[in-house]
Amino acid sequence: MERLLEAHAGLRGELHEANARLEKAQLKLREMEVGRETTQPQPQPTPEPAMSAAELDALVEEIDECIALLKA
Repeated sequence: MERLLEAHAGLRGELHEANARLEKAQLKLREMEVGRETTQPQPQPTPEPAMSAAELDALVEEIDECIALLKA
């Protein structure tokens, strides 16, 4: 049971970190969009996401499984 709690806490920490990176990326995107509106559009490379959608989905699924185990 203790290992599940530790795993759950670890996964929650990873989720918080991923959410923080996502918020930071969204803020940067908004800043870039505002800058693009005020200047000539220039092609810019697309930044690589820190985690892919599939990785985030897998992480959420693992968290849900841990929560279900804790409730059982």
